Amino acid sequence: MTTRKAVSAALAATLVGVVFVLGVALRPALVDDPRPVAPLSSVEVGYLQDMIAHHQQAVSMARLIDRAPLATPVRGLARQIVQAQSGEIGTMVGILQMADQPITSDSPMSWMHRYGEAGDSMHGHGADAPMPGMATTDEVASLGLLTGVAAENEFLRLMQRHHYGGIAMSQDLLSYRTSSQPVVRLARSSLTTQTSETGVIGAMLHSRGVPQK
Repeated sequence: MTTRKAVSAALAATLVGVVFVLGVALRPALVDDPRPVAPLSSVEVGYLQDMIAHHQQAVSMARLIDRAPLATPVRGLARQIVQAQSGEIGTMVGILQMADQPITSDSPMSWMHRYGEAGDSMHGHGADAPMPGMATTDEVASLGLLTGVAAENEFLRLMQRHHYGGIAMSQDLLSYRTSSQPVVRLARSSLTTQTSETGVIGAMLHSRGVPQK
């Protein structure tokens, strides 16, 4: 197995375990009302399933960059992303479990009626990146092999694009008549956090003289 494939395989194995542990741990805190949860619409289920996968990649990239001697501000941002998106993954897994819905989707992005527009606005993504803003498998593996400033800049570039995709997904979900308040709250929280972090990333890239698309 090559170094690049080993990096990808290790990340995938770690995230599988994290997802289910978080889902079980956070399940009691998902809703304010302990009564049975209303059925989720197909759009709500699709959003949660796809955003779990989307967040998993963000967490994996952030963990790759949180290593010495990379710049402290970049590592701090990476840790913030890991904390925020790991928590949201647990919440989303829990909501799906409570609604007796699968965690993964057989048809990613089929719920998002503006998917084509979002893909264009994310400046494109690779053939093996099925969601707006996501990095390709090769891009993630390459990130793990970079060092120094090159690693920091590539992480910021990939994460900026990734966040733009997540923002588009949450905006699209909120444009529907969504009846599940836990899903609405999560989408709004994710939208706020990623919008804020995108501003920070943009400022970092600008200060480094890295072109932004």
